[in-house]
Amino acid sequence: MAGVIQRPARFAKRYTRTDRGLAGMNRSGLRKAHMTLHIVDELIHERAPKLVRSPAWPVVRPVLYTVLGRNKAVRMADAIAGMAGPEALDYVSDLLSLEVAAPHLDRLPASGRCLMVCNHPTGIADGIAVYDAILRRRPDAIFFANADALRVNPRFAEALIPVEWVEAKRTREKTRLTLQGAKDAFERERCVVMFPAGRLARRNAKGQLIDPPWAPTAVSLAQKYAAPIVPVHVAGPDSVWFHLFNRFSQELRDITLFHELLNKAGKRFDLTVGPLIDPQAEGLETERLKAYVELQLPETPDKVFHA
Repeated sequence: MAGVIQRPARFAKRYTRTDRGLAGMNRSGLRKAHMTLHIVDELIHERAPKLVRSPAWPVVRPVLYTVLGRNKAVRMADAIAGMAGPEALDYVSDLLSLEVAAPHLDRLPASGRCLMVCNHPTGIADGIAVYDAILRRRPDAIFFANADALRVNPRFAEALIPVEWVEAKRTREKTRLTLQGAKDAFERERCVVMFPAGRLARRNAKGQLIDPPWAPTAVSLAQKYAAPIVPVHVAGPDSVWFHLFNRFSQELRDITLFHELLNKAGKRFDLTVGPLIDPQAEGLETERLKAYVELQLPETPDKVFHA
């Protein structure tokens, strides 16, 4: 299909031994594995503490786990747990096998430091779509990502800059490590990818997917390290369960994270890469950049950013 990114050959299936081992695990082995809380369950419990403590939890848990594909998430987490960071990203990319179209990808510099800023419509799969699109052109790319990824596989630190998005869990040391990771990446002239919202977009009254407020870090880092900004609008399949649960329960909404990753397998993502933005451009502010990426870029891909 014209315009669709062809996934690099190194994404071909090469983990069949691990997959067969997981698929062939007998029931006794599964019972033993679940005697202690799996990292997938830990992340679910942390996102839904009231629900987990409620008397109804033992009743609703099996239904929720089935609907949200908990066992698929466990198999994925187990498969990547011992891999190197880039290898784990390759595995998830191969597992999803997304169809990605990215016109104007040549606007992404082939070398040198830059900061790619993207909206966040569907969840973790947004990052995989961007990864698939830019890997050939920028194999040095590194992504800001939720620090919880390192709990699934500590070696994700080789490919990700961990960010603690939950304010209550932030510490001075965690913030220092995040900023140090960004500093190291820019000084090594890498392509740094950021989703400044840190959370999925929500539908507004007009039905548009609009990100939560963006962190000002994107603009401040680009200016501090004189890194050209590569604006990218991401469009992908709807995260149905996330938006459904968002109407009445934040906890139910937040535990859809794995489901809304794995259910994107084989789906199409369209990435619109806009013209480079000078980090010292007059009037470059977070809110204006957000509006440009979310609303203007998909309508007019050649539109140059203006304050």
